[in-house]
Amino acid sequence: MPQSTATFLLCRLSRVLLVGLWFTLIVTARAKETASLNLDPDALAAEVTIHRDQFGVPHIIGATDESVIFGYGYAQAEDYFWQLEDSYILALGRYSEVVGPKGINSDLLNRGFEIVRSSQRDFAALDALSQRLYAAFVAGINHYLAQHPEVQPRLIRHFEPWHVLAYYRHIALELTFRFTGLNDDYMPRRNPQIWAATGSNGWVLSGSRTKSGNPLLLANPHMPWFGFAQMLEAHLMCDGTGGGEPWNFTGAGFYGSPVLAMGHNDRLGWTLVTNQPDIADTWRIRFSDPENPLAYEYDGGWRQAEEWQDTIRVRKSHGWESRQFTFRKTHHGPIVTEEEELPNGGKTMLSAQIAGLFEVVPLRQSLRMIKSRNLADFRSALGSLQVLYMNVLYADCDGNTWFVYTGRVPRRNPRFDWSQPVEGSNPATEWLGNHGLDELPQVLNPGAGFLQNCNSTPFEVTDGQNPDRESIPAYMVGDADRRTLRSLRSLELLRGMSDVTFEDWQQAAFDTEVYWARHELPKYALQLEDLAHENPQLAKRIRPYLENLLAWDARITADSTAATLCHEWYEQLYGFTYPGEELRRIYVGKPEKQLEALVRAADRLQSLHGTWQVPYGDLYRSQRPPRIGDLTDVRFTDSAPSLTSLGGHGPMGVIFTQYYTPSLEIPWVISQRKRYGIVGTSYLAAWDFSPEGVKGTSLVPFGTSGDPASLHYFDQAKLLSTQQMKPELFTKQQVRKAAVRSYHPGSE
Repeated sequence: MPQSTATFLLCRLSRVLLVGLWFTLIVTARAKETASLNLDPDALAAEVTIHRDQFGVPHIIGATDESVIFGYGYAQAEDYFWQLEDSYILALGRYSEVVGPKGINSDLLNRGFEIVRSSQRDFAALDALSQRLYAAFVAGINHYLAQHPEVQPRLIRHFEPWHVLAYYRHIALELTFRFTGLNDDYMPRRNPQIWAATGSNGWVLSGSRTKSGNPLLLANPHMPWFGFAQMLEAHLMCDGTGGGEPWNFTGAGFYGSPVLAMGHNDRLGWTLVTNQPDIADTWRIRFSDPENPLAYEYDGGWRQAEEWQDTIRVRKSHGWESRQFTFRKTHHGPIVTEEEELPNGGKTMLSAQIAGLFEVVPLRQSLRMIKSRNLADFRSALGSLQVLYMNVLYADCDGNTWFVYTGRVPRRNPRFDWSQPVEGSNPATEWLGNHGLDELPQVLNPGAGFLQNCNSTPFEVTDGQNPDRESIPAYMVGDADRRTLRSLRSLELLRGMSDVTFEDWQQAAFDTEVYWARHELPKYALQLEDLAHENPQLAKRIRPYLENLLAWDARITADSTAATLCHEWYEQLYGFTYPGEELRRIYVGKPEKQLEALVRAADRLQSLHGTWQVPYGDLYRSQRPPRIGDLTDVRFTDSAPSLTSLGGHGPMGVIFTQYYTPSLEIPWVISQRKRYGIVGTSYLAAWDFSPEGVKGTSLVPFGTSGDPASLHYFDQAKLLSTQQMKPELFTKQQVRKAAVRSYHPGSE
């Protein structure tokens, strides 16, 4: 071997050893810090006060970041421990152990991506602040359990700090696995039709269009009303009396997260709208060595896959059973499906990878966003790209408005089609780092005076100043061509707004005009006249129903029978379960059949309800069954109390968006004729950003408590039903004055 080559190899080996030693020292140091994370719950409890207002919303005021997060963990457990634990059972990959076989898909996803193993390992390498805040959060949950022995966990009797890291990773995986483009038959997500219905409305209005001259922001996520993605409302405040900088933030988040996902402080705020950046890929892996079944082709040679077995414990009607599964991973990620046999007896399989799943620490970015004082601070916080995806719509008290299409998007070789699995043996398909914040689609302070996104293209968020599509890599934006009817209705509304008051802004959030009806019904009226010449008998059957719709103003009201008929017809045309915005194939290009579907819609209403003229408010309802972890488990009761619900299907272009169960009548099995809200307006807030500070109004669809015996189990449902929001309490003085009860955790 030449001396120069030997010297090079020795130097390289020395560097590897030094890096390994450095990493070992860091992990050892972190492990020592972790061992010292036994926080004193009594001391933390003494530092934080939970104030409950008339709606039971927790206002948590602490002396330090740790005490605030501790109090927030306690409050979540106090409000809905069942859901909090349910989310963490998912995160630990043990859902089947509690719910039975229907949890296997989620557990397979968890085990295949090694969520638990990686989180246990990586927690020791986290920065000390993240470790302490994770520890403080679970200390609050554990303190609640210690103070309430009557609460019996189904599985987790003691929460560990690393559980929070597993929670972040598993929930992110549940929500982003769809970006791989794999069929839902592969590693899950459960309920693909329900998840297809989730989304958000986000609006921002510049001061040029408001009466006060202040920017206005609307936050309206549409998440499931049951399960791990349901939203809660809280107010977190660190008054700084224990050292460190004070901060004050109110908004919404998810059960299990130690911080809130959206909201505002005293200077700025934001909302999130789901988007579809391409943050995940699949690679076709060729296992073609008959002598070594774990060897896979790479760069003209071979690499070795890792294979392991894991056992999933599955609950049965009596006891449990253990099922063993085999998992495999490559450097491209875990194997998620087998494709085909090769001629030599080998196989091709697909590996999947989600950008940043194991690198990001969302808590770091969230805290920086929460503590930001201006646009520069906020932009710097977002720049770390610690949240895997989401549109962000922002406003502040300095008058700025901003939209940015965020995502941890890998930089890729553009000669490959990344919408399909790429060749895993080709080194040119490796990711090349990540795109930075400045490269993502965004608009700052548009001249048109408004910004909107409703799960639609980032290239149509305003007028005249949209992002330049030609400058964006084609693989970056998965929803570049998506124009939802909600976004078109939003553009209509925002373009027409001027001299808007804060009261006007709140009312606009409850807009129930059906965009599809207003634009499509006149076309059907013309088609009916043509049909009257070609098939007068069929036209005669259709006419009374269509005339009922044509006499309607296209707005959903409680007494409108046309709104009910329109929704039923739309579902006939576009699909019965969570309809999209594309006609079913049998109706494409066939206006006669589309009109005939209106007769079938009326007949179905007649059959189920004894009349085809059913008032919308009688049929569309809101009801809250307790302890539902998965929407497939929900069972509603027509004879039980419920409230009128006046939201409409988002794909029809209804801003006040809600999705409902179908009417069902199966003799001896189920009779559920009314339709009940299960996805939609999961948090609604309107905010006004004046130079003196922020004021707001808000609601959640049910109430703060998961306890059916609580006064706050269903009290905010009345607000949603009557289309009004409640004023936010934000300053310490407002909170103390309005508090119905105040207590330290454990002394309530």
